Amino acid sequence: MKTLFSFMFATVLFFAIQSEAAAQQYFTYDGDVFSVQLKTNSANTQVMEVFFSSKGEWHKFEIIDFHDLEDTSEGGFLYTVKDGKGDKYDVDYYRNQDYIIVYASDHSTKWTLYKR
Repeated sequence: MKTLFSFMFATVLFFAIQSEAAAQQYFTYDGDVFSVQLKTNSANTQVMEVFFSSKGEWHKFEIIDFHDLEDTSEGGFLYTVKDGKGDKYDVDYYRNQDYIIVYASDHSTKWTLYKR
């Protein structure tokens, strides 16, 4: 009986983990200089991870700040991310649009990237 319970618990735990992993979405946006990939939750209401690609290599950026813009006319979110060198960028994610805008931390440069 104890073995049966352990097997059933392990099976339920396995399916719970699998459903959480499958409940993620990936969105890739391409620009002239680099690409950005956003990993969101299944409802597309939270960006969980941000990756930048340049010259064919993907690099995970740390999310250090977040602003909810859902109440604005465009909707979406603004994420501040940091690369491995400590450089910061703002990613303006328009959840219902086919593009994002990435700003250098001082907003001197911006890039518009379009969804694949």
